[in-house]
Amino acid sequence: MLHKTRGVVLHTIKYTDSSVISHIYTENFGRKSFIITGARGKKSPARVNLLQHLSILDMEVYIKQTRDLQRIKEIRIHEPFSSIPYHPVKNAVALFVSEILYKTLQEEEPNPNLFSYLLNAIMIFDLSGKGYANFHLLFLLGLTRYLGFFPRNNYNLSNEFFDIENARFTVTRPLHPHFISPDASRHLPGLMECSFENMDKIRLNSAMRNNLLKGILDYYRFHIPVMGNIKSFSVLKEVFESG
Repeated sequence: MLHKTRGVVLHTIKYTDSSVISHIYTENFGRKSFIITGARGKKSPARVNLLQHLSILDMEVYIKQTRDLQRIKEIRIHEPFSSIPYHPVKNAVALFVSEILYKTLQEEEPNPNLFSYLLNAIMIFDLSGKGYANFHLLFLLGLTRYLGFFPRNNYNLSNEFFDIENARFTVTRPLHPHFISPDASRHLPGLMECSFENMDKIRLNSAMRNNLLKGILDYYRFHIPVMGNIKSFSVLKEVFESG
């Protein structure tokens, strides 16, 4: 049956010389995998250049729930990017975010609130002229609301260790090894409370930004063990260190 839906591209891989498989988080069906034949040809319903990471699409698709790979009738760019593909830092951040989403969003059920979060966050990121270096930190923390492990913000000068296992701040260093040290933990409340529109208000140097990101990734891995290694982390780390 033919359906219309919007979608966010998570990951696209070559399948054969003339076809690709694109994993897309759709508004109406959750995560779906689509096979696109002749993706590099002029007559293809989905040219490969439309399937870049985090691209927002308007889609006409054939969905059959018993089939692993769905088919596309036609796709169009819902909102053309003005900066993400052309800005080295933003492009690295987008690659990183798309890999996180590819490894964490597995549900084949619609989640309108989550899709709205993705759509709004990506569009704000694309249009942002300042503060975008903090986007991935805010995004990852915000995403935990929809994944079911948003941290408790009980930070104060006494509760200065962030306990990864129990998702809260504690007075003393946890007995287990899964925690974020006080020098990084003190920045987490501000990140949890900050909106994308105000992300330029967060002041972090590149070393602290990378330290925080490492801690947040440890937090994700503890609560989503199957997430595994994030290959684009090293690329993102290098981009911020060189900047």
